[in-house]
Amino acid sequence: MEAFCERPEKDAFMGTVQWGKRTGRFSRGRLTRPEKVKVLVNLARMAAFEIKDVTMAQLGLINAYGTDLEGLQPPDTALVRDAFDFADDVQNVELMRHSWRTYYWAMLIGGHQNIAVDREVLFAAAILHDVGLAKGRSSEPRECCFVVYGAERCKHHLVSKGHDRAKIGRISDAIGLHLNGYVSSRVHGSEAHLLSRGAMCDVFGMGRRRIEKSIRRQILREHPVGDLRSELEIWPGHHLEGTRGDFLIRLGNRSKQASNNASVPQAGE
Repeated sequence: MEAFCERPEKDAFMGTVQWGKRTGRFSRGRLTRPEKVKVLVNLARMAAFEIKDVTMAQLGLINAYGTDLEGLQPPDTALVRDAFDFADDVQNVELMRHSWRTYYWAMLIGGHQNIAVDREVLFAAAILHDVGLAKGRSSEPRECCFVVYGAERCKHHLVSKGHDRAKIGRISDAIGLHLNGYVSSRVHGSEAHLLSRGAMCDVFGMGRRRIEKSIRRQILREHPVGDLRSELEIWPGHHLEGTRGDFLIRLGNRSKQASNNASVPQAGE
């Protein structure tokens, strides 16, 4: 994996580019025990949000947000064009569709919450957030955290195009953070927060009740869902042990196993 010459910061936030520069036992995006707990807490927080949404929807108290799809488009800037061209060059059709859907869900959830957002930064982060899984990669998920690598890959590309380094930092950190389960807008900015929410919405459906059904259907017509598990390489043993990808896959498998066991009648029942 390519590396910048900045020194890693001891107290860097989990998922940021600086965090990914750690050396030693927890290098290459491996989680410490407290970080695994943090991921679990983040997932619990998202589950609580979803339970609240379901309850409010059942009571008819949720006001779903909708707007014209044309009004959600990113601005026509050099940064947006370079991010899109890079994504289109290295990502397959399924990854591109997932990336577009992630951007739209992020924008719509942000609209529901009335969150101000830099569309240029959010789009670049969304369209490139899984570039660590795209073709031409020099690092495999079994070698390091794919989002850490993807954030670095995105950063190198956009720096080579001469874009503003402050914006590139926000984009690459948003990419690195998005697998945390929940990302604080107060700490990391609205773009990183909404990228995570958009990805969670596309993969798990979390937050979809905040979006009007008509716009959801339109987005899914234009960017249909394929085999998400395959395009995101969600396969047991495929990711480096201890990274967020590996940890989340293991959690999912345990949850599925527990569900299956609960559905099987036990002796004496």
